[in-house]
Amino acid sequence: MRYLSIGEPLVEFNARPDAESTFDRRAGGDSLNTAIYLSRLLGAGEVGYQSCLGDDPQSIWLRGMIEAEGIDVTALAMRQNARPGLYFITTDEQGERSFTYWRSQAPYRDHFNDPASLAAIEAADVLFLSAISLAVLRPSGRANLLAALKTRRESGAQVIFDTNYRPVLWEDANTAADFILQAAQISTLLLPSYDDLTACFGATALDQAMQDLMSRTEAEIVMTTGGDAVLRRAAASDSYQRHTLPPAVKAVDTTGAGDSFNAAYIAARSKGLAPEDAIDKAAALASVVVCHQGAMIARNAMPDLFS
Repeated sequence: MRYLSIGEPLVEFNARPDAESTFDRRAGGDSLNTAIYLSRLLGAGEVGYQSCLGDDPQSIWLRGMIEAEGIDVTALAMRQNARPGLYFITTDEQGERSFTYWRSQAPYRDHFNDPASLAAIEAADVLFLSAISLAVLRPSGRANLLAALKTRRESGAQVIFDTNYRPVLWEDANTAADFILQAAQISTLLLPSYDDLTACFGATALDQAMQDLMSRTEAEIVMTTGGDAVLRRAAASDSYQRHTLPPAVKAVDTTGAGDSFNAAYIAARSKGLAPEDAIDKAAALASVVVCHQGAMIARNAMPDLFS
C-alpha cells in the first residue's frame, strides 16, 4: 500500500433522470472517490482507505464496495451500533449538483479522538485528505490528525491535500481557513480550486489568489478554475505556469469531477509523466466523469489514460 486516503465514506443516492422518485445507491465522499479512481488507475493493493463505519447493513455494503475496488481496508474500522453518513444528489439542466446530507451520526466524526487510531499512517508513503476530511471531525480529532500528518511528513512521507471547502461543515469561515492553511503548510502537493479560495478566503482575482497561496506554503500547487486553465507552481518555486485545457464538455453531473482530476494527476505523476501531461490526463478523466450520473462512473466507462 503506497497511498492512504483519509476521510469520510458516504452512501450516495443519485436521482435518476428517467424516474424522479427513484434513486441509485452508490459509494461516495470526496476522499473515497479519489481513492477509488486512484485504485483503478494504479491497480489493486496500491491504495488504502482510513476511516470508520458502523456494523449496519449500509456500512457492510459500503465496505464491500470499497474492497471490491481493490482498496486495502485494513485501516477501515467498524464500530458497533454506528451508521454511516448518507446524502442525496439532484442536478440541474447544466449538470450542477445540490446535496442533502445526513451525516451527524457518522462514526468517522469521532474516529481520531484517540491518537492510536492514526497508526495506519505509518504504513503509507503518500497520504491524501481533503478539507472535508478535517471539517467533519471533532476539534480534537482534527488536531490529532494534523499532528500525525506533520510527523509523517517530517519523516519523509508525501502529504496531498485538496482544499475542498463546504461552508456548512465548518463552525465558521475563519476556523475553516485556519485548518486549511495548517494542512497546506505541511503538504507536498496542494490541490485547490479557485472556487474554494473565493468562498473561504474571499479571493477576488485568480492570479492574486495563487500568489497568496504560494506565500503560505512551499508545496507544489495545482489549482483548477472550474474547467478553464489550470495554474501550477512547482514546489518552492516563486513563479507559476498557466496550462490551457480543451473546451469544456457539456456536463450531465459535475459530482466527482475534482476527485477524479486529483486521482488522475496523482497517478500520472507516479508513472513519471511531466506535470503538463499529468494535467492533460487529469482533465481527460474529469471530462468523462461529468458526462455520467454520480461521482463514480462504471469501470467500463473509464478511459484508457496510460496506454
